[in-house]
Amino acid sequence: MTNPHDPRNQGQPQQPGYPPPAPPLNESELRQPARPKSVDTAYLLWLVAAGISILSNLIGLVIAGDLARETAAALGVSGAAAEPSYGSTIFSLVLVVVWIVVVMQMRKGANWARILLTVLGGLAVIGNLLSLLAFGILFSLGFLGVLSALLVLASLVAIVGAIVFMFKSDSNHYFKVS
Repeated sequence: MTNPHDPRNQGQPQQPGYPPPAPPLNESELRQPARPKSVDTAYLLWLVAAGISILSNLIGLVIAGDLARETAAALGVSGAAAEPSYGSTIFSLVLVVVWIVVVMQMRKGANWARILLTVLGGLAVIGNLLSLLAFGILFSLGFLGVLSALLVLASLVAIVGAIVFMFKSDSNHYFKVS
């Protein structure tokens, strides 16, 4: 039985004191919006940055002892106090795995992942800028030191690019609708 007061005449009885039921969603409203190219570009840049981080950490394991000695010499600390730290490298590798999981969520349209990546990416940019202070020491370590320094620059570019692409206008619309 239809309610004569139902403006949509949907054939559903209206309960007194409640607003009429919402109309059903059409198929276009049920579909998730198409992922824009800028989100895919940000996704790829985040994966490149993660790959650079993994490579940097592996190089860091190889040059850790030399880097510790060179840093101690530059700071005027005795060589005996310069022991390499491997724990931070291993922790960084574990964080890269978590980072990739968050990047996957960002690609699916999770706005919380976009915000988290922006905050962590900003911290990584600050860390990379501080790493620029050690370029002289890295260049004194030979090929692997030079490669490590260049990876810092590449990481900086990839992270800044990923953040920019995540906040382009079509990306903003995608994250608001998803």
